[in-house]
Amino acid sequence: MPRLRIHVQIEGLLSVHAVRAVWTALGAVPGVLTAEVSMKGAILEADGPVDRQQLEEALAAAGVTVTGLTVEKGSLPVL
Repeated sequence: MPRLRIHVQIEGLLSVHAVRAVWTALGAVPGVLTAEVSMKGAILEADGPVDRQQLEEALAAAGVTVTGLTVEKGSLPVL
């Protein structure tokens, strides 16, 4: 299955602690291979479609809210 890049807009990333909590929470979401998190949001690499409800629940546990989700069309090369 092709890898996907998913951009997640997040509300509530107000500190470095929140960024770290989101990064940790994303590691528990099935299908997420890597996550780059900043105070602007997150970019995920996934091995297929990610369940939005699981993503939202994981981030809610980290104290933030998903405000948008965009999946890049196409696939990433496997190196």
